[in-house]
Amino acid sequence: NKKQQPKNASKAPVVSSKDLDNDDEEDLEIIERKRARRKSMEEGVRVVSAFEGYAYDAGMRVGDKLLAVDDFEILPTTSPDEVRTHLRGDPGTEVQVKFLREGVGGGGTTTTTAVKNEPQTITLKRSVVHIPDVKYFGYVGDPRDGIGYIDLSGFANDAGREVRFAIKALQHGSELMAMKEGEGPKMNEDGVFVHDPTKLKGLVLDLRSNPGGLLTSAVDVATLFVPNGSDIVSAKGRGFPEILYRSKTEPILSRNTRLAVLVNDQTASAAEIVSGAIQDLDVGVVVGKGRTYGKGLVQNVQDLPYQTALKYTVAKYYTPSGRCIQSTVYEEGGRGDDLLASSSEEKGGSRYKSKKVADKDRTVFYTAHGREVKDGGGVEVDYKVEPQKASPLEIILLQSGAYSDYAAEWSKTHELTDQFRVDEATYKDFQRFVEQKQADGDLKLEVFYDSQLKELSKKLKASKFDSSKKMLDSLRADIIKDVKKDFKNYKSEIIEDVEQTILARYLPDSLLIEHGLLSDVQVLETAKMLKDGNEFDKILARDNKSVEKGLLSNMVGDSSIETASSVTPETKLQTQW
Repeated sequence: NKKQQPKNASKAPVVSSKDLDNDDEEDLEIIERKRARRKSMEEGVRVVSAFEGYAYDAGMRVGDKLLAVDDFEILPTTSPDEVRTHLRGDPGTEVQVKFLREGVGGGGTTTTTAVKNEPQTITLKRSVVHIPDVKYFGYVGDPRDGIGYIDLSGFANDAGREVRFAIKALQHGSELMAMKEGEGPKMNEDGVFVHDPTKLKGLVLDLRSNPGGLLTSAVDVATLFVPNGSDIVSAKGRGFPEILYRSKTEPILSRNTRLAVLVNDQTASAAEIVSGAIQDLDVGVVVGKGRTYGKGLVQNVQDLPYQTALKYTVAKYYTPSGRCIQSTVYEEGGRGDDLLASSSEEKGGSRYKSKKVADKDRTVFYTAHGREVKDGGGVEVDYKVEPQKASPLEIILLQSGAYSDYAAEWSKTHELTDQFRVDEATYKDFQRFVEQKQADGDLKLEVFYDSQLKELSKKLKASKFDSSKKMLDSLRADIIKDVKKDFKNYKSEIIEDVEQTILARYLPDSLLIEHGLLSDVQVLETAKMLKDGNEFDKILARDNKSVEKGLLSNMVGDSSIETASSVTPETKLQTQW
């Protein structure tokens, strides 16, 4: 959910197609490109994210316009790369950053408040930045329900440790909550207090849009959930030793805690190792719309000169049931008109082509409880929950930067309070803001169809169909009118978008994620399923086709590694999944 750059610029001259002759459409496109470039220069270099523990704690916020780094002045022509070069330096050294923030010193809560833009300067101490993979953990809904949530965004070196800490914290929090509700502490037979992890009733592990990372980190995370002695993942390839990763420690998540893994079509690689292992071993259910990305390849990264690197495939990986979820296959016989294929053929090499694995070619495998799963197309969900569908207007407003532009304007004359909400007056003000941007030519509500309309306009002009050209103008106006209807039809969704964008200028990522959970339909529906338990138990129930445990090891190689924590990847060879 990346936000667009906010705006701090005067309005460009109004230019519309009526100001030009009908034969000057190309000139109009040139003017639009110049306007966009001028707007970009006026916006300058802006902060798009301030990491907690680093720039955020020092006082930087999303939307801040950078003016100088030490003695280096940032001009309209300065590129972000130049700014980045001056910001970086040896750990422990200090750097001064001068920036401008809209509304600083305004001190008001109404649109009549005077605006003050006063430059500020802060001193940052340079350090090695560690971006955590667990962006947030907490509870969904009423904490007394005991449904935990962990947002895992990647698989760097510390992913397993971070997830372990989050689970322990949620278990402890649920235990304290139960005691607060009147339940006595759990004692052993000697009368000594012992922790009770079963108070955490359910856990949502959010792997949506998780692109993956290190193999060992994926195994580290999976080990926290699967039974001791379980196969987690195996790999084999040409010239690559067959290897099996197996857990040898007890999971820290109680078997009485219902586990759901939330995925989407951008859940890939190492994230698919975790979701595939949890599904194959029937320790949790996979929730989402359809399938994950389907990247079942093991790749190595080799450093090359001139700050470049080569990533190459060395093997395929297999989940505990023996399936490979790679969704794309590569075969000899590429098209002759393909640039890479033709180049390879001219040099005497073979031509290759890629294609998706067809459903008819997918093989059936079985989970620990005998449920059918298939290879060759990512991990299919066990429990289908559709994500909230964005309207065309929402997508246009996000891609055009209208949300962030309005947040910048709002912050000039308002202060954030604990009771902040986008009320009816603010929503109407946002609509007015969008309509003004459209009138000024800074926003096209028909942008999804603009290229088709322009192409049709050129063909009509070439055919001298003047009456049809007028009908085309009417069609464009009708499209804009229909798009504007989404202000009413998707009012609650747009209000949520405006709130999130305004809050992003003040709050850290963890609090933004927490706020977003309140309206995340997939998370809320998953938590509801875990709380009820009936559907969860039904999905994972053992049936008459239960397969012997031995079938889960049908892809095991000759060598094995029993725990991720005991494996230390070589510094030069970072295996990515």
